[in-house]
Amino acid sequence: MIVSLVLFAVLGLVLLAAAAALTRRKRGSSSGQARTAGPGADRKVLETVALGLQALAEGRARDARRLPDVQTVVHSGQRLTVQLGQADAAAPAPWTSDVSGKEWSLDPATLRAAGTSGGGPTHPYSLTVTLGLHRGDRVLVDLAQLPGPIALTGDDHEVLRLAQAVITEVVSGPVGHLATVVLVGSATTPPVTDGLGARSARLYPAATRKEALAHKEAPADENGGRSAGAPAGGTHARRLFVVTAAQFRDERWADAPLRETDALLVLGWITDAEWHIAVNTDGSLDTGRLGVLVDTHTARFA
Repeated sequence: MIVSLVLFAVLGLVLLAAAAALTRRKRGSSSGQARTAGPGADRKVLETVALGLQALAEGRARDARRLPDVQTVVHSGQRLTVQLGQADAAAPAPWTSDVSGKEWSLDPATLRAAGTSGGGPTHPYSLTVTLGLHRGDRVLVDLAQLPGPIALTGDDHEVLRLAQAVITEVVSGPVGHLATVVLVGSATTPPVTDGLGARSARLYPAATRKEALAHKEAPADENGGRSAGAPAGGTHARRLFVVTAAQFRDERWADAPLRETDALLVLGWITDAEWHIAVNTDGSLDTGRLGVLVDTHTARFA
């Protein structure tokens, strides 16, 4: 009887060990797949955002209506939503407006089914970048809609990580198809440049404010022509200038003659920032008067 009990106990331990090993193998395989699929899945999300913005621009061009100011974009997987600066209920298909006219949404599947007009995604929102996740939804903000300096503050290391993720997404992602990032002065040196995940012709170094402002945008499209849906006499090109707080003060960037389509990102605290985005120790962002909720900033999952 005792021998039988011992055998049962040993057999039970063997089965438990085998089950644990199998679970570990499954977890390892699953996490490996997640790491492998991560960048591709991330790229697909950004491609969907680019296609959605392209459809928005082309739809308004067909209707001969003014392009709306898109402040934020939210991708939840099942829905793609844009929040507008001003109410406008005339959403072009496949977009639909809510009752207020300040929020348009669509099913991402409709974009793939309808296809595009060709020539690659072109739209006037190429400085729309991912700030992070809120309850699992990707949250993007059009930096060109934020007039004045945008200061990234908090732990220096986390600020650098966030800035590098934003720059990399603009110059290598499908949403920033027509945008140029200009790194100025001390922002052209390590550790800023060491952490960039991409090298691109649309990433331009400049030694001084004068040199940076003289830099022209990227072409309106890859053929050098005007982008689809662009207003007559204009382009969809955008410029993002990146400076450190010290450079901002030393070269008086507060007085820089920026265009309405430009954005200025400052790494560190400055007193005259129009917008402050603070990186918290838990990876969340405090976006101040921007009012965007972010639980995990983009460098934490990019």
